[in-house]
Amino acid sequence: MEQLRSFTSPFDISRCKECGECLHQCPVLQMTPDEAISERKKLNSGSVSAKIMKRCTTCFACNLVCPQGCNPAQQIIDLWHNAYRSKGLPLRARYFDPNHSTNFRTYVVDRLPYDERAMIEKWKDTSECAEILYPGCNIITAPYLTQTSLLEGLEIRGSLDVCCGETYYRMGLIDEMYKVAERLERYFKKLGVRKMIIPCTAGRNMFTNVLPSFGVKFDFEVVHILPWLWERMEKGKIVIKEKLNMTVTVQESCYGKIFGNEYMDIPRKILNRIGVQVVEEKLSRSHALCCGIAGGFSIKSGYHPVDIAHETFRSLGLAKQTGADAIAVYCAGCLQMLTVGQILYPFNRMPVYHILELLQMAIGEKPARLNKKRAQTLFTGVLKNQVPLLFSLSRHRVDVKKLDF
Repeated sequence: MEQLRSFTSPFDISRCKECGECLHQCPVLQMTPDEAISERKKLNSGSVSAKIMKRCTTCFACNLVCPQGCNPAQQIIDLWHNAYRSKGLPLRARYFDPNHSTNFRTYVVDRLPYDERAMIEKWKDTSECAEILYPGCNIITAPYLTQTSLLEGLEIRGSLDVCCGETYYRMGLIDEMYKVAERLERYFKKLGVRKMIIPCTAGRNMFTNVLPSFGVKFDFEVVHILPWLWERMEKGKIVIKEKLNMTVTVQESCYGKIFGNEYMDIPRKILNRIGVQVVEEKLSRSHALCCGIAGGFSIKSGYHPVDIAHETFRSLGLAKQTGADAIAVYCAGCLQMLTVGQILYPFNRMPVYHILELLQMAIGEKPARLNKKRAQTLFTGVLKNQVPLLFSLSRHRVDVKKLDF
């Protein structure tokens, strides 16, 4: 597996040649070469770029294309950090704050069917367990995805209280990240974990790359579920009973690009093995767009639903252009976000499948396919709880409380 590049070190302005490639090749901003050079010079001189403060999704593509390896994404995160410390976030951001008592995930969890709520309660167990599947926040709002023989024998542990803090990091809430890191260190020490299998690419990056830079050391192995599944397929532990004979386009996780082409090949290998042909989008792999949620990460957006919808519609539009039968994702958050977007975007009604669901079909299982119902709940929660805050002039600050485990 390719080595993970460290993107948590500070932006190195001394090495920056102000070539503008980071902004010119950005799949979101897509600046002209001249505009990119001008914006890069503004950033390096200390001027605040309105476009970057509003439109950047911190997808880290700029770090990959920077010819000098300067980590330009960290410069943007630092800008957002300073702005947050000065003024906080718009009140509307409160509904997407993982540590606020009522947020978009708790709204969904409180309305899950009884059997799924029972699963989540069981996952809160904090007794010692050497090997776990850590669900992450996205699976906790879609626990039905775990109900498959593909994951048989895995002990699932986790809760919304032990979110990895990925959104805080990408929004520049650096002080809060230290509190999240300390909380997670205590949690995993209590569990005595030696190996973690994680279905979230963002979570894998947080545990292996980001959280250790905040002063914690996790002494357990972190394995993403994709290579874990592929290894089981290679060893014959997953038996394919029926080839699916369909075409899909892959919605890349924002963090997939950080792990390199070898990593991004794995979902494509899995899909190919089960009879699924991948049709690549115009912007794919290292230049792939976010599913949409990161459209709200910028300090100026503060999770404005219009910004999130705009980015989601862009991703759905690119997927539609491929002519594929369906969209395949390997992130439960992408599954939910794209399906929510389809409520308002009439031009793309392609089915959206998590790769676990496609594998289930290939081994003869029938996936639950609850993503549309879950999307409707998410959408309703935004209408009820966030939209009324859109015109408020009040500000929100995150409060990461210390928890006892």
